[in-house]
Parts: sequence; structure tokens; C-alpha cells
Amino acid sequence: MEEQIEARVSPEEIWKVWERAQTLEGKDKARYKIFDVKKGESFSILWKSLFVRLIFNHKVQPTKKGSLISYNVQIKGPFAWIVRWLIGEKIRKNLQFVLKSIVKELENKSVV
Repeated sequence: MEEQIEARVSPEEIWKVWERAQTLEGKDKARYKIFDVKKGESFSILWKSLFVRLIFNHKVQPTKKGSLISYNVQIKGPFAWIVRWLIGEKIRKNLQFVLKSIVKELENKSVV
């Protein structure tokens, strides 16, 4: 599952939002791990549960007008097909919502 959106803000601004969010959420008891960090470009989050792993990939690329932001979710493990069937559409809609929310917030701030 992948969703993309264009934003009229720089990749650096997107990256700052991601860094703030992960710092706030990065508690010791979290059930996820951040990996494959390419500062200013991309990172991944691995969330584990019994028999299922979700990998959330975040990527930002510069464009002529600002940035292209991409979220991709991979569902792996023996029960991956069940999770895809049960909540795959909900995950996709959530990706869309999160991307639109980030862009709206950042574009509104850059107008002020």
C-alpha cells in the first residue's frame, strides 16, 4: 500500500515534522523500531505483533514546487493476508489522512 502527495514546502520542513513526531513517540516501551534512516530523505518504522510485522516507509523528495511525500506500508508474517483483508483499506485511508493533514498544516504555516 502506498500513498503520495505533493506539498508546497521543502523536504527539510517535512523532515523536521517527522523528527519531532518520532522524538515525542520514541518511548522505551514502544512496540516499534526506527531503522534505515537517511537523514532528510527517508526512514522506516517496524511495528511487531504476534505473527505480523508492519513496515511503514516514509520518504520525501524535492520537486520544483516543494516536495513529494510518500508513505508505504508492508504487511509481513504468517497472518499478513488476514491483516490485509481485515484492515488493509483502513490503513490506506489512514495514510491518506495523515499525508493530507501534514501538508495542510505545513502549507498553512508557510503562508503566515
